Amino acid sequence: MRVYTLVWLLALEWALVACGGRADAPAAGQPQAVTVAAAADLRRALTAMQPELERACAARLTFVYGSSGQLKEQILAGAGYHLFLSADVDYVQELVRAGRLEAEGAGPYAVGRLALAWRRGLPPLQGVEDLARADVTHIAIANPAHAPYGRAAQQALTAAGLWERLQPRLVLGENIRQATDYVQGGNADAGLVALALVIDTETPYVLVPASLHRPIVQAGGVPRGSGREETARCLLAALRAPAGQEALARFGFEPVPQ
Repeated sequence: MRVYTLVWLLALEWALVACGGRADAPAAGQPQAVTVAAAADLRRALTAMQPELERACAARLTFVYGSSGQLKEQILAGAGYHLFLSADVDYVQELVRAGRLEAEGAGPYAVGRLALAWRRGLPPLQGVEDLARADVTHIAIANPAHAPYGRAAQQALTAAGLWERLQPRLVLGENIRQATDYVQGGNADAGLVALALVIDTETPYVLVPASLHRPIVQAGGVPRGSGREETARCLLAALRAPAGQEALARFGFEPVPQ
């Protein structure tokens, strides 16, 4: 599928929903530089959405991608980010409790899905249990210590009774993008990765049943005292608006249950 680009009318919808036509919303033609600390699973989605987000919120966006846990630690240490988009709602709540993020507006924007992907040329895998096959010698996952998709992978393997058995085969990525790269580059036979990074690519995959792991509830929040709070709030609201949710759905993200 070709990269999905939202039309001007949807960009206008984002602006109206996110900023509500308020006089203090970012003025058109005066973009503010905004640095977004974003979970690595969002790379493809945010790249596709960037032009419309920038127009809707009068912003000039720079994305810093990484594992949510590592980004959280950077914010705790005073990193100068203007918006935090985490793959784990718990990290956002922790930063709110620490006084680093605004409490108002902090919360979920989507639910991520875990996928079982394998390198091209490997006979297809039907499910997590196939990771025990003899021809699957290297399995990539993100580091469960600080990557939400890595924790979900650990939970799925534990639920399948394979976590201890497959330890010698595991290859840990620092974030879910790196784990996906291992599979797509042929350095791992298979991996438990973010659906958002393999959907509509040449990488073969199957969905991992959501019942095998805790929901990957992704959340965002606005750091206090950054000087870009209004624009950051606009961007977060745009992700939650109908057009933003539609764009995220193109990359396999699901809406947050109400």
